[in-house]
Amino acid sequence: MDGTGLLFEPFMAYAPAGFKVIPLSLRQEPHLSYSDQAEHILSKIGSGKTVIVTESYSGRVAYEIAQKSPERIKHIVFAASFLSRPSALARLAPLLPLQLLKSGITPSPIIGRLAFGRDRSDRLTELLEESLHQVDNTVLRHRLKQVSTLQLPAKKIEIPCTYIRAKSDNLVSSKAVESFKEICPNLSIKEVEGGHFILQTNPRDCWQAIREIAQQ
Repeated sequence: MDGTGLLFEPFMAYAPAGFKVIPLSLRQEPHLSYSDQAEHILSKIGSGKTVIVTESYSGRVAYEIAQKSPERIKHIVFAASFLSRPSALARLAPLLPLQLLKSGITPSPIIGRLAFGRDRSDRLTELLEESLHQVDNTVLRHRLKQVSTLQLPAKKIEIPCTYIRAKSDNLVSSKAVESFKEICPNLSIKEVEGGHFILQTNPRDCWQAIREIAQQ
């Protein structure tokens, strides 16, 4: 949700040889819609066929991309993402004490365990904290509000999609995949061991799934 791209460092390190991989950050301004962010991403990816890999909050951005320019997208990989409110607890997301989380008072192991599960490491937790500190609280608060009120979209995604479900996700309900089954007629589902930030906690298995998609 930070949208900085910093958290893709562990994922990028596992990129297979021969792949052109471009990490894209979100615009860091408050009050932007998912559609606004989709326009921003489309301006960065060029006109060739692209495999979009999106994680968590940015899943809805990828949905908007698919609606705006499906001819430019070969496949969308949704990693631990959601198209509607990800869990019942997400209603309370705008109440999260962001300043407290950034202050260092909240123990890092607790934050790391929530985000990364049993695969938490000091490096991953540091990356998460660094990324959060780079984003203004007004931006984070706006995105949390978006998540808390997110409704299932009406239009379907006609291009092929894959959903990577993290088996130990503490933040997104296992039922989130049902939304993708409804919206994506051409959907494959891959279950991968790891916590919510599955691209970071299990980049090897995620890349295996992505490599198979890219070679189709």
